[in-house]
Amino acid sequence: MSIITHILGSLEARLSQPWFNPLRTAYFNFRTLPFRQAVKFPVYIYGKVRFFMLNGKVRFENTTIKRGMVKIGVNGDSFSLFDHTGYIQLGSRDSEIIFEGPCRIALNAKIRVTGGSLRFGEYARIGTDTKVICNGGKISIGAFSGITFGCTIMNSSFHYTYDMQRQGYCNRTSTIELGKRNWIGNQTTILGKTKTKDDTIVGTGSLLNKDYSEYPQEYQLLGGRPAKIVRGGIKRVFSPKTEMRVNSLFKDNNEPFVASSEFFDDPTSIIIEM
Repeated sequence: MSIITHILGSLEARLSQPWFNPLRTAYFNFRTLPFRQAVKFPVYIYGKVRFFMLNGKVRFENTTIKRGMVKIGVNGDSFSLFDHTGYIQLGSRDSEIIFEGPCRIALNAKIRVTGGSLRFGEYARIGTDTKVICNGGKISIGAFSGITFGCTIMNSSFHYTYDMQRQGYCNRTSTIELGKRNWIGNQTTILGKTKTKDDTIVGTGSLLNKDYSEYPQEYQLLGGRPAKIVRGGIKRVFSPKTEMRVNSLFKDNNEPFVASSEFFDDPTSIIIEM
C-alpha cells in the first residue's frame, strides 16, 4: 500500500506542474533576443504565460547562455491555484529585462516593464502570484535572492503629484535595489526608493519604502508597515543539507531555540532547485 501511495503522490505532484510550452518558448526567445542567442533557447516558458506588447528586449550579462537557464511559469512553491498562467509585458522599445544567470519565475507571476530596466541576479527566484512592475527607472534583484508568493515590487506610483509647500512636481518613478541573498516574506510590498543590504530577511506582510542600507546592522531582519529594523545578526539558512541537520536538532525538541556554535551554509546549493 505504501508503494502505491508513493506512486500516486508522485503522479499527482507531476500533474500539478505546468507543462513545458514549446510554441510560446520559441515565440518569446525569437521575439526578444538576437537570433544567435534565440536559437539556444535560454528561456523556457511553461503553462499559459501570456505575452503583451513584447516591444522591448531581453539581455544576458556576465553569464554563459545555456538552454533553459531561465524558467518562466513553473510551479516553484505550490502556493497557487494551478491555473498555470502568468503575464509578461515589455511595453516599449526602451524596456528591458536583464538576466545575470539562471532564474526561476513561478506561475501566475506578473512581470511588467514599461520604459525601464528590470535586472535579475543569478539564481534569483520569483514566487507565485507575485507582481514586479517597473515603470521607468530601474529595479534590481540580487543574486540568490528569493521573492516569495504574493509579493508586489513596484517602483512607480504611475501619477505625478505637486508639492504645494516646495512648489514643484514630484517624480512618480524611482529605483529599487535589493541586495544579494535577500529573503522576502510573502505578501510583502516593496516600493520605490527601497534599498536593502546583502543577506536581508523581510518578514511577512511588510512594506519597504526607503534605504535600509544606511543602517549599520548587518544581516538585517526587517518587519512592519512601514518596515523597521527588528534586529541584526539573523541569517537565512539556504542549504538543504544544513536544513536536514537543523531538523534533527528540533525533531524531539519543541523549544524555539537550540544553541549551536557551528554554522555552515552555502547559498549556491539552491542551484539544484532551479
